Amino acid sequence: MKILSFDIEDWWVYDHYKIGNKADWLPRLDSYLAKVLDLLDTRSIQATFFILGELAKSSPEVVTRIASRGHHIGCHSFSHRFWGEATPQEVAEDTRIALDIIENVVGKKVDAYRAPAFSITEKNSWILSILAENGIQYDCSIFPSERSYGGFLNYKTKVPAIIHSNGVSIKEFPIAPATIFRKEIVYSGGGYFRMFPYWKIKSLMQDTDYVMTYFHIKDFDKKQLRLYGSFQGESALSRYIKNYYGLSTCFSKFRRLVSEIDFVSVEKADNMLDWNMQPHINM
Repeated sequence: MKILSFDIEDWWVYDHYKIGNKADWLPRLDSYLAKVLDLLDTRSIQATFFILGELAKSSPEVVTRIASRGHHIGCHSFSHRFWGEATPQEVAEDTRIALDIIENVVGKKVDAYRAPAFSITEKNSWILSILAENGIQYDCSIFPSERSYGGFLNYKTKVPAIIHSNGVSIKEFPIAPATIFRKEIVYSGGGYFRMFPYWKIKSLMQDTDYVMTYFHIKDFDKKQLRLYGSFQGESALSRYIKNYYGLSTCFSKFRRLVSEIDFVSVEKADNMLDWNMQPHINM
């Protein structure tokens, strides 16, 4: 199964980090979202959209546009804080606030979650039990490879699994890296998606039974203001490549991918699986 997912945060991110003039970037983000939703309609594809609570609070109309097209709505936290140094109380409060705001906008229970920057790691895997206690059925936060702010190197299961933690259970849909040049590389979103040629991405997806993608509307905005410099220990060059390399061709590559590969939402993927046959992991 190939799962299509988006992290919807960029309207808030552009405003919060002053990435240009709102009068310039707002029409671009709105336009790309409309193109994405129209493209998915033409292919009868329902995706999962992980909504940032701050965005649902400041721009609820963005969320209602997505929900009104029948897509699966998940939570991307409230504050977009990376969870590396957070306490259980902070995570629980952030999750509660985010779910309350998003659910009030969409009018239904939100049952899926993705942590900012995939920042659930082996050091804070207790977060999964907090999510389950708040009604989250599906987590999509584990990135079983190296990553600047997250990464769960000891998580070796590259297929959907049921995780048991602190007496509760949650269904995990991890990112699934591919081995390229003897290195584990996540090509299904972010900088590597923009960097790799289309034929390589399509080949990897077709040869893999399970794929979890992750896109941002910002990934398609080739006219965005570039921010230079290092950030939270990441070098300026690494940050530039990750954020901006390949922007000019990213949307055309994405449009071709969605036109040629059948994708499903996390919710639909759940219904396709026989969970008795999936791994069970104790944390």
